[in-house]
Amino acid sequence: MQDSVINITEKISEDVKDEAEDVSSADGSYQIKPSLQAKFKEIPVKEIIRNVVGAILTGKSYDAELAKKWTINIANEVSDKVKDLEMKRYKHVVQVIIGEMRGAGVKCGARCVWDSDVDNYTSEIFINDTIFCVTAVFAIYLY
Repeated sequence: MQDSVINITEKISEDVKDEAEDVSSADGSYQIKPSLQAKFKEIPVKEIIRNVVGAILTGKSYDAELAKKWTINIANEVSDKVKDLEMKRYKHVVQVIIGEMRGAGVKCGARCVWDSDVDNYTSEIFINDTIFCVTAVFAIYLY
C-alpha cells in the first residue's frame, strides 16, 4: 500500500512538472487560468458519454452482476476518451451510476468544492426499459 501511494505521488509530481513546463513562457511568466479555447469542452465530452454508454447498454436488460462490469467499462472508456481531448491541466473524475428501472423515482446528487470560473462538469442520462444510467464527468483545473 505504501509503495503504491509513493508511486502515485511521484506520478502526480511528474505530471505537474510537465504541465508547468507547457504553460510557462519564455519570459518566465505563468498562466494561472485557462484561455477560453483551453477551458473544459462540455459538448465533446457529452458526445463521448452518449456514444460510450449507448454502445455498451443499448439492447441490454438489467442484471446486477453485469451492472458492476458495465459501470467499470463505461467509466474507463469515457475516461480514456476524455484524456484524448488533451485538455491540458485539467484532471477529471468519471462517475457512473447504473440501476434497475422499477417505476420508482431516483434522485442523484454530487457536491464539489471548486473554482466555478474554471472547473466544470457535464452529465448524460441513458434510459431503456430495464436500465437507467447516469454518467457524469467532473473537470478540475490544476493551478
